[in-house]
Amino acid sequence: MPIRRIRPLVRGTRALEDYAKEKINLGIEIKDFGPISDGKVTPKNLTLFIGPNNSGKSYAAMLIHSIFESYPSELIGGLSVRTKKHFLFNYPIKHFAKEFPELKEQIYNLKDGEELEFPKYFLEKVANKISEEIFEKSLGEEIIRSYACKLNDLVRIGKRAFKLTINFNSQEICLIYQKEKLKIKKYPQLDFKLKVKSLKDGFTLRLTQPSKKDSSHEISRIGKKRPDEIEILYLELMMLTLDIISSKILENIKWPCYYLPAARSGILQGHKALAEIMWRKIPYVGIEEFEIPKFSGVVSDFISSIISLPGREGPFYQLVEDFEKELVKGNITVRTLDEYSYPEIHYNFKNAEIPLHRASSTVSELAPLFLYLKYIVKPGSILIIEEPEAHLHPENQRILAKFLVKLVRNGVKIVITTHSEYLLEQLSSFILLSKVPEEKRVEKYKYSKEDYLLPNEISAYVFNYDKRSNGHKITEIEITEEDGISQDEFLKIHEALYEESLKLRKDIEIKK
Repeated sequence: MPIRRIRPLVRGTRALEDYAKEKINLGIEIKDFGPISDGKVTPKNLTLFIGPNNSGKSYAAMLIHSIFESYPSELIGGLSVRTKKHFLFNYPIKHFAKEFPELKEQIYNLKDGEELEFPKYFLEKVANKISEEIFEKSLGEEIIRSYACKLNDLVRIGKRAFKLTINFNSQEICLIYQKEKLKIKKYPQLDFKLKVKSLKDGFTLRLTQPSKKDSSHEISRIGKKRPDEIEILYLELMMLTLDIISSKILENIKWPCYYLPAARSGILQGHKALAEIMWRKIPYVGIEEFEIPKFSGVVSDFISSIISLPGREGPFYQLVEDFEKELVKGNITVRTLDEYSYPEIHYNFKNAEIPLHRASSTVSELAPLFLYLKYIVKPGSILIIEEPEAHLHPENQRILAKFLVKLVRNGVKIVITTHSEYLLEQLSSFILLSKVPEEKRVEKYKYSKEDYLLPNEISAYVFNYDKRSNGHKITEIEITEEDGISQDEFLKIHEALYEESLKLRKDIEIKK
């Protein structure tokens, strides 16, 4: 019984250029998670997390990564192969169809030209089951994997539960960790209707959204219908309904997301030695105790990505090479002798090939970022970077800021954790540059026409300790066209240092 798709339902078939223009329609409210007492984060084209050490910046960044990783990476119809298998395994379509025998009878008795609207309770049942698979099961598993610990270990000290509220595309889902499980307390509400229409040669499914004008359109057509195939036909309809509802739930939140952890230079230089030690131990598995080092999911993903870098150059290859010359005066290369060999990463400087472990800390710190952008990241991706300014001279931090702006202009959504006021100051300058005419950017300031940021493209958050809650609160930082990114947090430190310096000078003068 062939299925003919009338219109593409999901984003997977769209061009990457379309992804690059879209916004991340996501907001996350966090309560009692790790060191975070409470706060809300709304990622934009460029999202900045600022604050002292151990304040929860990485916890929030890894949570964003976990959310996107828990969603299907490649949609087929509405569910990825992974999610579809995992959904059908836990809740077979045959069992699902049997729960609504009256619906099957109504569809079977439709006359040619007649239309039946699926009952709301039926659509909600399907949507809730899909939400449980994605948010309770898949997200729960991804959080455990990413943080490499039990969910209970992520509850803030002194509390019994954590709460996550995820807002996406005007939908809201509330999750609470209780009794060793992540449970949905509020399900997303459906804002569409689904109708099935009987035709001479089969059936069509039509989706309508009352909140949107001209939103009614035919989704799929199934044919042909024969009395002896009604069981198969009904199962096909159930499968398509599952696809459609899952697509609506996941609409506009399917973004490839990559994470560059802190201390990546050390990980990059040490992972080969670690792999060699583990391979030597393989023959002793089952003979003697064999301990495998424990890594967080973001670190293991990072190592895996470096080991299996694609051979084909990505769309940002040339852009990265230009910035390599500006930042490290050379370029990073990766070479594999054959498909079984371990990749060798080198720094090429003035025709000399230098192993990464002998290169400067600046080179080894930037190498993972360059490799990710040369081979992995594409327009429409989210890239999370912990402390991109690590080991960089202030002048190089300014160049790095320009590089990040170029990526934003080319459709990469970036989240960074940072301690650098130089980086923030330069990013503020790019906000001010948005008010300067293009010609002046080039002639007077020696930038390109694309070197600017709009205030509504950036969100910035400070993570500060709160005595009342005995945890760290997330507070949004004001961003304006006139002043750029507010740096009140750094000003407080400057004032404290200045006051201390004055007191010391006075004491020294008195002593004289």
